[in-house]
Amino acid sequence: MGKVIALTGATGAMGGEVLKSLLSSPENFKIKCILFEEEKHINKFVKKLLKQGGNRIETFRGDISDYNDCVKLIDGCDYVINCASIIPPKSDHNPHGTYLSNYVGTKNLVDAVKASGREDEIAFVHIATVALYGNRSYPHVWGRVGDPIISSDYDYYSLYKLKAERYLLESGLKKFVSLRQTGVLHKFMFANNLKDGLMFHTSWNCVLEWVTDVDSGRLCNNLIERDVGGKLEGFWNKIYNIGGGKQCRFSGYESLDAGFSLMGKTAKSFFKPNWNIPRNFHGVWYYDSDELEEFLQFRSESFEDYWKKMGKKYGWFKLAKIVPSSLITKLVFKRLFKNTNAPMYWIKHDKTGRIKAFYGGKDKFEAIGTDWNKFPLLCEGKTADGKIVYEKLKDKNYAKEQGLLLNHGYDESKPLEEIDFDDLQQAAAFRGGKCLSKDYASGGIYSKVKWQCREGHEFESSPYTILKGGYWCPHCCEPKPWRYGALAKDIPFYAQVYYDTHDKNEENDVFPLSESEDDFIIEK
Repeated sequence: MGKVIALTGATGAMGGEVLKSLLSSPENFKIKCILFEEEKHINKFVKKLLKQGGNRIETFRGDISDYNDCVKLIDGCDYVINCASIIPPKSDHNPHGTYLSNYVGTKNLVDAVKASGREDEIAFVHIATVALYGNRSYPHVWGRVGDPIISSDYDYYSLYKLKAERYLLESGLKKFVSLRQTGVLHKFMFANNLKDGLMFHTSWNCVLEWVTDVDSGRLCNNLIERDVGGKLEGFWNKIYNIGGGKQCRFSGYESLDAGFSLMGKTAKSFFKPNWNIPRNFHGVWYYDSDELEEFLQFRSESFEDYWKKMGKKYGWFKLAKIVPSSLITKLVFKRLFKNTNAPMYWIKHDKTGRIKAFYGGKDKFEAIGTDWNKFPLLCEGKTADGKIVYEKLKDKNYAKEQGLLLNHGYDESKPLEEIDFDDLQQAAAFRGGKCLSKDYASGGIYSKVKWQCREGHEFESSPYTILKGGYWCPHCCEPKPWRYGALAKDIPFYAQVYYDTHDKNEENDVFPLSESEDDFIIEK
């Protein structure tokens, strides 16, 4: 047998493709899978893989929120690939389960590796998320590692993925990588998203750099194969952004419109502008996603390739060409207004906190209106302040030339090993605080140092976590609850992006506003 790989989340959209790709490898990997679902609930795609894998796959029923199950999973393994996660829309309806899966599960896996006696031998591959960057809108549509971590209000998914990644970064593991996955174009997308109000959470003018589930599976397999072959020098102990590259960069409107094109129609045929939230989503074009491609060469499918596959799979969608759009809207989309995750439900039931967080208030919702002719679509070269050349905005070089990349507060041209105390002090000042470890010597980028935030909290974090992770004070700059409006008032690091979608005179609300409005669960 080849190397042993412990895989979590094998029954998910990405995890299933990781399993498939590992099984196709000539390296003859052995795979250990922990399965949360009962066998009868596992999708047909994964069931087939488990059968095909034969004695190369070892499975057992368990839960990564149980530390003992994690110990069992990593026993004898050489790699851990942590794909397990509760994602939207399920995470929106199950905050506590999301906490257990997305944070506690990751913490248990990390702790199990550290207690195994083989910490130096086990490599940990963690799948993080683009949701850590929060809402990104014009003009700061380009993002990169080191940008501020801002969990969108009410987003339990990103909240607990944030806590999980930070725990990994600060754990002291000898060999790890965190891969911030973008939106995934996967085979279950239609089935999952046509049953929940989540479909109205895609802002028309947000930006998304997609990647397909197949390419994501190939990425993880290539990572293991190349590491086994000694071809990943300089790769480990860093954060990377997973994205499909130039061929997968589109706006929110274009992303939804692609699906409706299978019906020979457009998103405007079925939706009104104010049905979808204008802010508090997540998505970004990755300025640095090509770095991961250079290491792993995993890209093979484009945005258009995916929709061609969907067109073949759902050929009957063409029948919609002869059905009135108004009837489809009534039977398919308006019925979702009754779902508690739908913005129109919040409007009808006066969910003040959510209306403020996602629209800026009921007056802002009403101002959007229902007339597409009066709504500025970014992909059509229109913004609230005038016109732009959309194709120029999509050019990485143009973004850099025009100063559209966010400032991280220190000299980023330096190699990691040359970052010194002055750089740490500059970065801390940009975040409204100080670096207290004056004895810091260059080269200790992963060693914890002392910091102080603007509110006087003292904490220890590695320079890598702060400068490259995009994190700051764990006491006041993480959602406990969400309060980024108050932070942006005094912290330039957050202000530079927060005010792209928020007025500076907006009330600094804390979300959720009350226990009665939302099941707000924060566990220590």
